[in-house]
Amino acid sequence: MSRNQLYSEWLQGSLVLADLGISTGSRFFVDSVTGSDASGYGSTPDLPVATLDYAVALCTANKGDIIYVMPTHAENIAAAADIALDIAEVAVVGLGWGTYRPTFTFTTADTADIDIDAANVRIQNCRFLCDIDALAAGIDVNAAGFQLVNCFFNIVGTDDALIWVLTDAAADDMSIIGCEFRGSHAGPTACIQLVGADRARIEDNYIIGSYSDAAINGITTASLELLIRNNVICNSVIDKLWIDLVASCTGFIVGNTGSVVSTGAISDAAIIDAANCQLAENYGSDAVGETGQLVGVVSA
Repeated sequence: MSRNQLYSEWLQGSLVLADLGISTGSRFFVDSVTGSDASGYGSTPDLPVATLDYAVALCTANKGDIIYVMPTHAENIAAAADIALDIAEVAVVGLGWGTYRPTFTFTTADTADIDIDAANVRIQNCRFLCDIDALAAGIDVNAAGFQLVNCFFNIVGTDDALIWVLTDAAADDMSIIGCEFRGSHAGPTACIQLVGADRARIEDNYIIGSYSDAAINGITTASLELLIRNNVICNSVIDKLWIDLVASCTGFIVGNTGSVVSTGAISDAAIIDAANCQLAENYGSDAVGETGQLVGVVSA
C-alpha cells in the first residue's frame, strides 16, 4: 500500500469525524521523506512540506486548520521551541498506527521542546522519543485548551525525560487522553507537571516510570476543578506517589489503578496526595500478585 493510499484509507474512516469533528479549515500535509519546505508545497499529500513547524506557519488562526503528518515521518527536535505551535485552533494529526505513526525525537539539547503557545491546539496519534539525557520538558504548554490525544512517549537507550508535559498557569482546560508514557531509568521528576492548570483532564493514560516527585505532580499554583480519571500509573521510586498535588487543588481523582514501591505497609500517603480533591474508587498495590487496596478514607 502506498503512502497516499494509506492516507486515503485512514481519512475515509471514522477517526476524523469522531475525534476531530467537522472543520471548514484548510488541510496541510507533512512528510519528511517526500516533502519540501518551499512555496507551493503543503496543500496535498502529493506535495507535502518537510517539517511540522513550516506547516504551522501556513495555517490561519481560529479557522480549524488541520495538519496531517504522514506515516513514517521522522523529525528531530533539537533546541528550545524548535517546534512552536503558535497558531490558534490548529490540529496536528499523525496518520498510521503503531511504529508507522510519525515520530518526533528530542535530541542534541536538554532544553529541546515543543512549545504550545496558542489556544486550542491539538496533537493526536504521534510518537515522541527522548534521545537526550535529562530532557527538561518535552511539551511546554503555555496556552489554554491544549489537547494531547492517543500519543506515545518513550526513551532511547539510557536517556530519560525529567518531565514529559509541563504547564504554566495559562494552560487551563487542557486534556491529556489515551496516551502512553514510558520511562525506565532513575532521574525523571514527573510525567505531567501542572502549574495552575484549571479544569485539566488527565484520563485513560498509561504512565510508567521512576518519578522522584510523582507521576502527576501539581506544584506552585493550585490547579482547580481537575479531573484525573481511569489512568494506570506505576511509579518505581521507593515511597513516591502516583499523584501529588499542591495545597488547594480541587477536583476529582477517580478510578485510577497501578503500583508503588513502599518500604512499609501501603498507605494512602504513599499513593495520592489529593489536596482538596475528592477520591473515588482508586486502587493501588505494592507487591506483585496482590490486588490493589482502596486509596482514601471511606466516607461515613
